[in-house]
Amino acid sequence: MIMKILLLDMIIIAIFMYLLILGANKNKTKKEKEYEDEEQMNALKQEK
Repeated sequence: MIMKILLLDMIIIAIFMYLLILGANKNKTKKEKEYEDEEQMNALKQEK
């Protein structure tokens, strides 16, 4: 019984976190998205 409650809580928390991340990503401007893409590309280049 306790496991079912914990599992349900974890699923609810995961859904809220997903919606929070999705909403935060929609508020970014085009410049911010381009800057993040550049940062990711630089990080991948440095890994090699």
